[in-house]
Amino acid sequence: MLITGETGSGKEVAARLLHQVSARAEQPFVAVNCAAIPADLLESELFGHEKGAFTGAHQRHLGYAERARGGTLFLDEIGDMPAALQAKLLRLIESESFTRLGGEAAVPFRARIVAATHCALAPGQASGFREDLYFRLAVLPVDIPPLRQRPEDIVWLLDRFLENAAARSDARIRGFSALTEEAALAHPWPGNVRELCNRVDRAVALTASEWIMPGDLFPDRPGTQARPGFLPLSDVRDAAERRQIERALEQIDGQVIKAAELLGIGRSTLWEKMTRLGVRA
Repeated sequence: MLITGETGSGKEVAARLLHQVSARAEQPFVAVNCAAIPADLLESELFGHEKGAFTGAHQRHLGYAERARGGTLFLDEIGDMPAALQAKLLRLIESESFTRLGGEAAVPFRARIVAATHCALAPGQASGFREDLYFRLAVLPVDIPPLRQRPEDIVWLLDRFLENAAARSDARIRGFSALTEEAALAHPWPGNVRELCNRVDRAVALTASEWIMPGDLFPDRPGTQARPGFLPLSDVRDAAERRQIERALEQIDGQVIKAAELLGIGRSTLWEKMTRLGVRA
């Protein structure tokens, strides 16, 4: 399988899900970032080496391909793999075996290969990637759309990441305001799901309210940063509404229907404002 998609769109998450729902779930899932390992070390890390294969090889080293056993070998950023190693990977797929550096005996390869890339690797796209290897990897191609093309996932992801972040924090966070959700839906998310997760983590760490506001999620956006001693208009409005609702509820002993009449708004409108502003009856 070859998974394509922009950086941060969730390619490794998709690969792990594929592994978990497959018959190989009890076997290892071994992830290799081809862009993070220096080219001169990648072959040894991938295929392993025998003792004495090179200076510093004091003992046998099992590579990722061998450690994957009958599970899944996930090759992330496959487009950054050096050309010489692409040929050896092709040989691995075709022969279903490999040889450790400095070794002579062939080692059987039983794992499934799942590769991922943010690059265009298809023939004719001037990627420099081997065409024969591409067709071997792309038996089942899967493209993950960027987050901006699947807005129906944004609010769901916000809630999931907030739940995880709040569990690691002492802060009492009730959720996102309606304005924050609207701002998230309008954001282009150039960093995709990874950016969304990082923004939620930062918002939970820095917010001083029970509700995450647009300025918490997007502090780097023009207009969301207030000058020292000067609050944004949205915060002033929310604070004023919160105080007035609390006064009304206190005056009529927490009766929401009578408080709505006192404030001149409908009961459902008052409930919505109480929920968004974190006001309890």
